[in-house]
Amino acid sequence: MKKILAVLAALCAIGCSGNVHPRQSGDTPVTTTSPHDMKNDQLRNKIVKALDDMKAKAEEMGIQGVATASVLGEGETSDWIGEMKVVGTPCNEKEGWNLVAIAWSKCGEVIATGADSGNPDHQKIMGELGFVGGAYDEFDGCKMAFAFSGATSEDDLLVAKYGIERMKEYLSDRPKEVSPADFEPLATPLKKEQFIQVNIIVDDIHRAAKAWAALLGVPEPEIWVNHLQTNGEYPYTYRGKDVPCDLQMCVFEMGDWVLELHQVDGTPSTFREFQDKHGFGVHHLGFEVGDDRDEVIRELKALGFDTERTIGVYPGSSWTIVDTEDVLGVNLNIKPKR
Repeated sequence: MKKILAVLAALCAIGCSGNVHPRQSGDTPVTTTSPHDMKNDQLRNKIVKALDDMKAKAEEMGIQGVATASVLGEGETSDWIGEMKVVGTPCNEKEGWNLVAIAWSKCGEVIATGADSGNPDHQKIMGELGFVGGAYDEFDGCKMAFAFSGATSEDDLLVAKYGIERMKEYLSDRPKEVSPADFEPLATPLKKEQFIQVNIIVDDIHRAAKAWAALLGVPEPEIWVNHLQTNGEYPYTYRGKDVPCDLQMCVFEMGDWVLELHQVDGTPSTFREFQDKHGFGVHHLGFEVGDDRDEVIRELKALGFDTERTIGVYPGSSWTIVDTEDVLGVNLNIKPKR
C-alpha cells in the first residue's frame, strides 16, 4: 500500500501532461447545470434517478407498488415531464387495484391543486380518486408532483416525499450530506489486495505515454481507441444515457496493478466531465471485487454516491464508475474481475 501511495503522490506532482492548463480557445467550456438552463433530457434524467431512489426506498421498506413523478421546469408553463417505475408489481390483483392508474391519479391531483393529494377539503373532479400518497413541492423554480401507490396511505406518502427530497438534491447538483456515522466500516469493504488500477486523463496520450515509458524505463505501450456505444463492442451508459464516445487509451503493467492513460474526445462522458471540471489528472482508482460487486455497489449507493455515473460492459466483465470525487477526491471503478 505504501508503494501505491507513493505512486499517487508522484502522479499528482507530475500530472502526466502538466498541471491544470489554462483553457485555450476552442476548448469545451466548463459547464454547470441549474434548473434555469436544463434541457428536457437533463431534467428527465434527474427524475429517473429520483424514481430509482424511491424504488430502493420502497424495497427497503418491504413494500411494492408504482412510483410516479412529474416535474415542470423553471420558466415552463405547461410541459410537465413525467416518468414511472414499477416496484414489484403494477397492480394488486387480490384487492383489484390498478396501481399505475392510482399513482398517476395522485400525481394528477397534485398538479391540479399544487398540494399533496387526498386533501378532504378538495372537491374531486373527473379522473381523480382522492387517495393520499401524492406529494407536491417547489424548488428553484421547478414544480414537482411525486406519488407512490401500493402500500398504506402513510407509507405511500413517505416514499413520495422521499422522492421529492432526492429530486431537490439532483436539481441542486449537491452531493448527499454524509454524516461521520456513514463512514463506519462497510459490511463489504474494499480490500487493498483488490486494488488493480490508476486511471489518468491526459492532454496528449502519445506525449504522455512516451514520457511515462521513459520515466519507468519500459517500452512505449500500444495506444488504441475504444469505441464506447450502446450497441458496440464495448456498450456503456453515461449518467443513465446512451452516449457514444471514442476513448484513446494505453496501459502500463505495474505488477499487481496497471497505470492506465486516457485521452478523451469532445463528446459527453465521465472522463470529459472530469476534465472539464478539474483539468487533467487521476480520474479513478480501480478495484476487482469478484462476486461482491453487487453488494459493494449497493452499499456505496446507500451512502449517497451515484453508482451509475458510468456502467460499461466488455467481454467477460464490466466496469462501474462510482461518483465519489467530491468526497474521496477521486472516483472509483468497481469491477467483478479485470
